Amino acid sequence: MPSVRHGLFAALRRAPLGLLVIALALLAVSCGSASSGTPLEAEAPPPPKPRNAAAIAQAIAGGKVSALVYADRTRGHPIMARLAALDLWGPVLGGTGLDPERDLERAFVTAPRTDAAGEAVVVLEHNVPPERLATGLDALLSRSHPPGTREEGLGVPAVRVTFKGHTRVVATVEPNFLVVLPVSRAREARRFIGTGGFPDPTGDEAAVAMAIEPARTLKGPREAPRVPPTLRSLEAIVTLAEDGGALVALDGPSEGPEQAARDAAFLNEEVERATSLRIAIVKVRLVDPIGFFAEGDRVKAKRRVTPGELDKLFGLLSAVLPR
Repeated sequence: MPSVRHGLFAALRRAPLGLLVIALALLAVSCGSASSGTPLEAEAPPPPKPRNAAAIAQAIAGGKVSALVYADRTRGHPIMARLAALDLWGPVLGGTGLDPERDLERAFVTAPRTDAAGEAVVVLEHNVPPERLATGLDALLSRSHPPGTREEGLGVPAVRVTFKGHTRVVATVEPNFLVVLPVSRAREARRFIGTGGFPDPTGDEAAVAMAIEPARTLKGPREAPRVPPTLRSLEAIVTLAEDGGALVALDGPSEGPEQAARDAAFLNEEVERATSLRIAIVKVRLVDPIGFFAEGDRVKAKRRVTPGELDKLFGLLSAVLPR
């Protein structure tokens, strides 16, 4: 090895700066190899956590109706106040000192149907430090009526609380994830251990909602638009606009091109009925129609929604979304 080092030092005296750096690195490796007898290996980074929180929640709840809100994208936008009015997470966070706009990163809710709120599972990804989260959960226990209790034997820290006559279990499944479950599903909270949350958005969307078998799972009050049974699923993607409005895009597969055309016509009639109000002989339109159309075997719609129309649409959503 001394002869190797002597040759390297001789070359270094004539080498430009870039080669000098490379030679020093090689010299360090050769010296390390001589002393240890084995090559150095870099420690492999841990594998990324699976982004499977939505799939786990849907499996637990039998979720056919789901909504994922990228709360980090709604900060500072008027839509956040409208989301808060839907009270999707208010029963969990209200009075705890945890602020949905400041503390939430993503929120997911799923249920078998829109009229099965008691079976819904909610997953909240947050950025709250452990000390403040513990204080918030203590506040949650004290607000419960009857008083809340700490759950044991679930494999994760959890509390049982009751608000407005509904009892839920709130579990800290990971340092930055809270899960809200029906009491009957509390033991399944441990399934979220090790989750990495949700997939990143693929575009500029702030929220994505999906209904499977929407004719059955999206049933709401008589005023809500009906969905044809031939529409297999329906997805809604919401992208925010700087003026407080949004772009709403809907898409769902039908049973074929001809049926897709009939489904689009049916939905347009239903939206017209649901968004109009007849006073005596005068029809008053609450919002302009969205306008469904067929594209192959799919039914689609895309429309720019003004801030005022969003207020009205969120009023309709409050009647049909699981909470």
